[in-house]
Amino acid sequence: SNKDTGKKKREAHPSLRGKKPINSGPKKAVSKNKGDGSSSTGALRKNPSHIGNKLKRSEVYGRYLQEKSKAKAARKAARIEEAEALGEEAPEKATPKTLDNTREVEATWVQQHDEDEVLELDEAGDEFAPYFADTVRPKILVTTRPRPSQNLFY
Repeated sequence: SNKDTGKKKREAHPSLRGKKPINSGPKKAVSKNKGDGSSSTGALRKNPSHIGNKLKRSEVYGRYLQEKSKAKAARKAARIEEAEALGEEAPEKATPKTLDNTREVEATWVQQHDEDEVLELDEAGDEFAPYFADTVRPKILVTTRPRPSQNLFY
């Protein structure tokens, strides 16, 4: 039949003769379960970097993002529905974890109610307090010379 159409059958390179192609193995069954994502085969992968084709990779990642946003919206709707059903007994809104509210309290921190007394004692014992109170003049020389010598100080 190849002679009838005029097309030549494509032969493998001599170095590949007798070898099995990489992608000719049995196909894996992939379920198209697009529900809650409970099965591991139906859920889309988070990182599609294993896909070589850029268009297909971006398409798969786009589907992942859409599925993720739908799941988030469903969780939010379920939370709202639960809060309406429970009324005043509904659980409080979750506070986000930030650096400030996850930080462990240290004994050396100044608390809000102790602030005035502690800061006054701290400032009084400070080694720079006389400079800030303007009782001692600081010894400062401002110059633009790259390497100032001792002769500048006198």
